[in-house]
Amino acid sequence: MSLEAPMVEVVEMLKDTKTDKAAKNLKPVKAGRDFLATGTVNRTRPPSSVSMTHSMGTSHSRQEMRRAPEVAAENTYKMAPDRKFPEGDVRLILEEILTDRLAETKYDAEHCRQLSKSISDTVKNRVKELKIERYKIICLVHIGQMGNQGMRIGSRCLWDTNFDTYSSFVFKNGSLFAAATVYGVYFE
Repeated sequence: MSLEAPMVEVVEMLKDTKTDKAAKNLKPVKAGRDFLATGTVNRTRPPSSVSMTHSMGTSHSRQEMRRAPEVAAENTYKMAPDRKFPEGDVRLILEEILTDRLAETKYDAEHCRQLSKSISDTVKNRVKELKIERYKIICLVHIGQMGNQGMRIGSRCLWDTNFDTYSSFVFKNGSLFAAATVYGVYFE
């Protein structure tokens, strides 16, 4: 059986030898648009024209796709930062933002979910304004309802204790509590 046989013939051959296990393994290989259009594989076309690429959005040329990604920060081969992460300044930012945004806020699950994201983005942007070079900034904000319950928030990190650190602040009012943590992780 050749691959050039029409699909109908191959299917009928398989039906005739239904019990023959070897015949079941001789199913034709479907290849590209030639097979879809005619039911056969056209072997006269070069292999590169058989494969197809689908993409959504803007089209890119092969040269654009091969281009190396832009580097955000060049390698300096420094093993230590020029300036350490300013824990105190970051804590003041956390305190200011949480107090301003949550002082009169009543707990509502949906509103606090969105508020948590918004506060996290605001804190992260303010910390980035400190222009602490070569530190990755990670900000987490947890908001919960005040009640007769306890809650523990923990984190574990694998980092260099000489340079990597965090700063946190906990805010409470009559309706809710918020715990915000900013991690500063030095990267090279």
